[in-house]
Amino acid sequence: MRRRVIRATLPCALLLALTLGSFIPPAAASGSFTFYGSGDGHGIGMSQWGAYGLAKMGWTDKRIIQHFYKGSKVVTSSSLPGRIRVGLTWGRTVVHLRAQAGPVRLWIGHPGGKLVGAIPSGDTWRVQARKHDWGIHRPNGKLVGGHGWGGPHNSLIVTYEGSRVFIPEADAIWYHGFAYKHGSIEMNLTSCGDANGCIERLIARLDFEDYLLGLGEVPASWPMAAMQAQAIAARSYAAYDVKHYAIRGDCNCDLSDGASDQTYIGYNREAGTDGSRWVKAVRSTAHRVATYGGNVIQAFYAASDGGHSDSVQDVWHGGNPAYKIPWLTGVCDPGEWTDANPWTAWKKSYSASYVTSRLAPYSGSIGTIKRFRSIHRTKGGRIMSAVAVGTSGSRRVDGDQMKAALGWYDERVWINSDHTIRGAIRNRYDALGCKPGLPTSPQRVVSGGAGAQQFFASGGMYRNNGADLTLWLHGPIDHEFRAVGAANGVLGLPTSSPTSLLSATERASCNDCRRISFVDGRIYDGPATGAHALWGNVLDTYLKHGGAAGALGMPATRVQHRDGGGVRARFQHGIITCRQGTCRVTTG
Repeated sequence: MRRRVIRATLPCALLLALTLGSFIPPAAASGSFTFYGSGDGHGIGMSQWGAYGLAKMGWTDKRIIQHFYKGSKVVTSSSLPGRIRVGLTWGRTVVHLRAQAGPVRLWIGHPGGKLVGAIPSGDTWRVQARKHDWGIHRPNGKLVGGHGWGGPHNSLIVTYEGSRVFIPEADAIWYHGFAYKHGSIEMNLTSCGDANGCIERLIARLDFEDYLLGLGEVPASWPMAAMQAQAIAARSYAAYDVKHYAIRGDCNCDLSDGASDQTYIGYNREAGTDGSRWVKAVRSTAHRVATYGGNVIQAFYAASDGGHSDSVQDVWHGGNPAYKIPWLTGVCDPGEWTDANPWTAWKKSYSASYVTSRLAPYSGSIGTIKRFRSIHRTKGGRIMSAVAVGTSGSRRVDGDQMKAALGWYDERVWINSDHTIRGAIRNRYDALGCKPGLPTSPQRVVSGGAGAQQFFASGGMYRNNGADLTLWLHGPIDHEFRAVGAANGVLGLPTSSPTSLLSATERASCNDCRRISFVDGRIYDGPATGAHALWGNVLDTYLKHGGAAGALGMPATRVQHRDGGGVRARFQHGIITCRQGTCRVTTG
């Protein structure tokens, strides 16, 4: 499993991703879909933005790593690789080598072998793959030595001790080019039997720890703990790869320099804005890796997990438990929801015809897609599969197919209903460790802006702005609250948390009973009676007669309307009946 999707690395890459993601095909009159998403990437392992938020909250690098990689330990290892091969570019016929801050030397076979020449500082030489050898050209176009050099079995080696080499073709991110200072570069000729001649590939060969200095995964302005966590995750990922996989045939490398592995930008990282901070993050965590059972882990990570990561077997293997990896188990991410993170909430709106055409390779001919049903989700909320319902049939499609076809940044998507958790409810949800589960409704403003509510797989969450109170209610109390309209019903917003009955008399009558107050009423809950809501004249009368400590005992029903008019509620030891403002209490 080599896949690792990264989008939010350095600011320019982030800007590019946002720009590409802004395209929205026009909706047609025949119908449309809006997809509400959060997160960016695959949602496995560490979230880079989550690490950022946790560092802002005071978490250490070790705590961040051990949170995202469940059951892992951060240790200093003496058995990491000494060297690494990083694929810079391949499949080219021409590259340019510019010497910076000193000369750059070219050799055949190995450093110290046959010297081709030295590129003077500031000059650029053009290296062309010919039919059987290298054509190396000075700035005036003349061949160095007046002939070709090397061949398919004699690599060209670039060295730059004390200087740097700049290669514009080695930049597949911004296409500006990267400079290299550490190690050396090996240039291979491949596919020389083709009619068009050979093609080139370039591999950086350098010390393992020096490789980490060139990683451009997160901005160097980030909190130090977040960058240190990134360095540990990146070191673990690379060490695992070198140990467990053979050299790749396409690039002749251990890792490539792109988003499919880790984004390596060479000396541009050290020389860039705040580059010294990234160097400090790497050096201060030297040889530190994440382990599980004493072995370095495969430390996948991505830009943003939307508030909850997921287990590898669910995201990449359809929930097959055979692919379970203990340290790649989904966890709640309380650091994700930071204002700096651009991936906490995004949406894409498409016409039904566009959705149909994009999903056609996976859904087949089912007519125009009208809706999706039977949506199967991971614990973190990512769509594993859904049934696309068309005008002439239906077909199940996988979440990763929908993501690829519809340009989602993550499969953590809600269809035509925005279930994103925001604001004070979000803060409380994160503090609870995501215990309420997945949202089952949008977050809605209630009582003229006095608060908000949102329902979840387990209970509901309610925000009272005036009382500065955010509650998670679940179990019998929440069931009863929803039965009477929740925050938009007769009780209004909660004004207290559920509490045990306080007085000695109350405790004597019901030791395990609770009550909770609302703007316009109360709910009482007891093991023998269940949860029941009281409000209005019935509640007033109940409290005048001692409440739960009085002769009536605990409520046995909520307030009920009578067929002949008025209301009443039953209690353990009596009834309260109210009509036209007058209430009668019957006990016994």
